[in-house]
Amino acid sequence: MSALYNPGPRLSDTVTAAPAMKEFASITIHPEVQDGEPVFSGTRIRVETFFDYMRIGVSINEFLNEFPSITRDQAMEVYSLIQSQYTLSQIVAMITGPQSVMTASEGRIVAAA
Repeated sequence: MSALYNPGPRLSDTVTAAPAMKEFASITIHPEVQDGEPVFSGTRIRVETFFDYMRIGVSINEFLNEFPSITRDQAMEVYSLIQSQYTLSQIVAMITGPQSVMTASEGRIVAAA
């Protein structure tokens, strides 16, 4: 009689890697540009501005007329993120990766007054 040995799933089959950082050609984050806020690449126009325009019902064409330095491809890439219901903070996290929330009192627990 031969019994088949089945050890179950291997650890390497069940452990998944952390999600990779994503690169967006249309979005740049640099600490010296707009205080490190996400901007359209090659401009100083914040992605948040685009979010605000879309939120109040401005069309992409109207936005592009207001900001001619932004290309239609850039606007459409960011618009696809809006349609996928990403927030600005989620976009930043996708681009920069997880960030530490440690502050000036790093390494210590500080009670709020």
